Amino acid sequence: MKKILVLVVAVVCAGIAQAADYPYLVFVNQSNDTTALSVTGMTLKVNENSLMVTNTEGIVNFTLTDLQFMQFMTEDGQLAQRLDNILDANAPIDVYTILGVKVGHYNSLPQAAGVLGKGSYVITNGKISQTIVVK
Repeated sequence: MKKILVLVVAVVCAGIAQAADYPYLVFVNQSNDTTALSVTGMTLKVNENSLMVTNTEGIVNFTLTDLQFMQFMTEDGQLAQRLDNILDANAPIDVYTILGVKVGHYNSLPQAAGVLGKGSYVITNGKISQTIVVK
């Protein structure tokens, strides 16, 4: 059975601007409808099958299975690089536990997904890293 990788917690990339440089977080659903929310005072909370987004303007709920992706946007309407596409899935990666213990080196993310057990991992590819959860 194929393991599902879920992007969680953080994407850390040297040389790429931090989230604080983007005043809006855009949510895109499976129908390509977009919702842009100010990041001022934003918190994200997952409740079973929904994502509750709270900011200074109020609360918005999204059904997780309906979300296609999230991305940051600048004030002038320029979209930041999609977070789920920063790490090249076909490039060699190193996998670490959350505590920093190296699990192994793999030729690609799909290869690693086939052997990793359930848990949280940090995957790196050069200067790029992502924290993932294998369910």
